[in-house]
Amino acid sequence: MLYGIRFGLKVKVLKAFDWLNIARIYIVIFGLRGIVFAFDRAVRKLLPGRYYCHTWNFNGPRRYEFLNLDLCIDSDSKYYQSLFPNEKEKIVEAANNICAHKFDVMHSGFVDFGQDINWHQDVKTKHVWSNEFYSEINIEASYNSGTDVKTIWELNRFHHALILARAYWLTNDRTYQKELIDQWLDWISKNPCAYGINWTSSMEVSIRSVNLLFALLIIVAKDRSSKAIPEVLFRNLREHGIYIQRNLEIGSKNGSLISGNHLISNYAALACIGLILPELPESREWVRVGLYGLDMEVKRQILPDGLHYESSLHYHRLVLEMLLITGLLSQKSRHKISPRYMKSVSDMCDAIVVMTRPDGQLPMIGDTDDGRFVVLSGYYLNRLDDHRDILSLGAILLDREDLRVLCRDNLRELFWVMGPDSFKSFNQASEKFIIPGFKTYDHAGISVLQNRDQKDFILFRTGWPESGAPTGHRHNDLLSAEIWLKGKPITVDPGTLSYTADFETRNEFRSTKSHATVSLNNNEQNVITLNQPFELIPKTVASAVSVFHGGGNITIECTAYWTNILSHKRSITYSLESGMLTIEDIIIGADEACWNWPLFPGVDEFKATILSDMKLSKTFESFKVATSYGVFSQSKILRLVNKTGKRAFVKFIFNPIDECIKNANEDLLQVS
Repeated sequence: MLYGIRFGLKVKVLKAFDWLNIARIYIVIFGLRGIVFAFDRAVRKLLPGRYYCHTWNFNGPRRYEFLNLDLCIDSDSKYYQSLFPNEKEKIVEAANNICAHKFDVMHSGFVDFGQDINWHQDVKTKHVWSNEFYSEINIEASYNSGTDVKTIWELNRFHHALILARAYWLTNDRTYQKELIDQWLDWISKNPCAYGINWTSSMEVSIRSVNLLFALLIIVAKDRSSKAIPEVLFRNLREHGIYIQRNLEIGSKNGSLISGNHLISNYAALACIGLILPELPESREWVRVGLYGLDMEVKRQILPDGLHYESSLHYHRLVLEMLLITGLLSQKSRHKISPRYMKSVSDMCDAIVVMTRPDGQLPMIGDTDDGRFVVLSGYYLNRLDDHRDILSLGAILLDREDLRVLCRDNLRELFWVMGPDSFKSFNQASEKFIIPGFKTYDHAGISVLQNRDQKDFILFRTGWPESGAPTGHRHNDLLSAEIWLKGKPITVDPGTLSYTADFETRNEFRSTKSHATVSLNNNEQNVITLNQPFELIPKTVASAVSVFHGGGNITIECTAYWTNILSHKRSITYSLESGMLTIEDIIIGADEACWNWPLFPGVDEFKATILSDMKLSKTFESFKVATSYGVFSQSKILRLVNKTGKRAFVKFIFNPIDECIKNANEDLLQVS
C-alpha cells in the first residue's frame, strides 16, 4: 500500500516536472505571456472539453489591411507559359477536376466527393469523424481499424487550393477563383475553429494555413488587389494562428523535451502568417516567435552533419522545405536570418544531393508518408520525382552558385515563391556541385559510396542519432544497405505503407526482417511495441564507423551490438575503378542468423557471388515495397538462413572482376 502511494506521488511529480519543462519553453518563446499559454495547456488536459471550450473565445479588430503585396510574384501568364510550356494544360486539367469535387487523396485515384463535400469522411473506409471540440476527439480509438486519419487530414491540408489559384492566374477565368473561395467558405462553415478532426493536430492546422496563404498570394498577384477576398477568410487564418500558438507540438517525458518536424511546422506557419498578413494584431509577435522558435529547433533537431534527427530521409526533406519557404519569405521581407539557420539549411541541401539515387529519388530510410508543406510544382505530387525544385529555393536563400547549376532546369517551385526575377542568375551560374565518392554522416549514422559516372550508389546505415533523438519514425535498419550498380537497382528499403490503420503492416515494414540486414535469433534490433505505432524502444547500439582507403578501394566497417555477447559486424568495400562491391558479415554469439535481401520491384534475381563457412538455406518470399504511403508494389525478398554455432562468416560479391572469381575459394561457396 505504501509503495503504491509513493509510486503515485512519483508519477505526479514527474508529470508536474514535465509541465514545468514545457512551461519553460513557452516563457522562453513568448516571454511572460508564455505563463498564460502554459497554464492554458494544463487546463486543457484537466478540464473536460465541454468546459474548456468556453475559454476559446477571442476578440480583435474585424478589419485588416490584408496581404503583404511585396510578397506577391511580379510576372504575367504568357511569360510563365514561355518558361514552362507544358504546365498550363496540366494545371487547368487538375483544377477542372477540383471544380467537379474530384480529389486524388493519398493516391486513391480521383474520387468524386459529390456536390456537398464531406470534410470529415475517410475516402477509403467511409468512416465519418465527429465534429466535437478538438480536445474531446479520441484519435487513438480509430487505431488498427483500417481507418487512417492521415487520409482525411490530407484533403484538409488544402494543397488543392494552390491548383485553383494557379489555374486562375494562368487563365484569368474567375471560375477557379470562385471555386477556391466557395470551398474555403464551405470548409469554415463545417469546421468552426477548434471543432472537429481537422483541428486536432497543430501540424495539420499549420500546413493548411500556409497553403491557403500562398493561394491568396497568387490570386492577389493576378488582381493586384484583395477586394474580391471575403474578410471571413482572413479571420479564419487568424484563427489558425491563434490555435497554433496555443497548441505548439512540444512535449516532455521524464524531464526531457520532445519535439520534431511537427513543431517546426508550427513555428514556420506562425512566421508565414505574420509575414503575409502583417496587419493582424498578433503578426509582429508571430514573426518573432516563429523565427526564434525555428532557430531553437534547428539547433536541437538538425545534427552537426546536416541531417534531421528523426532517422527519416523523408522527414529531413520535409523539414528542409519548411525552413526554405519560411527563410525565403523572411529574406524577402528583410528579416534577419541567423547564421546557424543558414548553415544548417545549406548542409541539409548538400545531404539531399549526396543521397539522391540514380533514379532521382531519396531512399526510403525510416518513415515515409509523402507529406508536403506547400505543393507548388504539380498536383498531389506528394513524393517528388525530382528534388531539384526544392533545392532551387536553397540556391536563392543561400546564394549558392553550385545549387543554381544543379537546379537550373527545375525552377517551377521557385517561380511561385520568388517570381522569375532570379532566373537570370541560374543561367549565368557556372560553379558545379561536387558530389563526393564517399561521405559519412557520423551523427546520423549513414554512409554513402557512389560513382555518378557509373551510376553506382550504396547507402549504408551505420547507426542512429544519439539518445535524446525521437525514435517514432525510426526503423530497425541498422547495417542495412540500399544498392544500385551500373544504374540498376538491387536492394531497397521497404518504405512505409501505414501508420495507425493497420498495426501488423506498420510493424512489418519497420521490422529488421524487412531491411537489407541480418536478423539474429529471430529477434528485433530494437523493441517494437505492438500497439504503439510510434514507439521503438532502443536496444541495439552501433560501434564507431571505421573507414579504410587503399588499392583504389574504400571500406566502411561497423558493428551492431545486440547484447554484450551478440553482435553483427559488417564491412562494405567498393572499388572506385571497377565498381566491384563486397559486403562481408561476421556474426558472433547467435544461435541462428537470417540474411534478408529485399529486392527492388522488378528485380527477379540476386546476382552476387556468395562465400560462406557454412551452408545457407535459400528461399525467395513475396515482399511488398511501399512506392508511396498507402500504395505498394509486389517484389521479392531473398532470405539466407542457418544455425550459426555462435560464429559465422558470409561474403557477398557484386560485379565481381574475373581475377576475384578465379581466386575465390570455391569450397566456401555453400549455398544450397
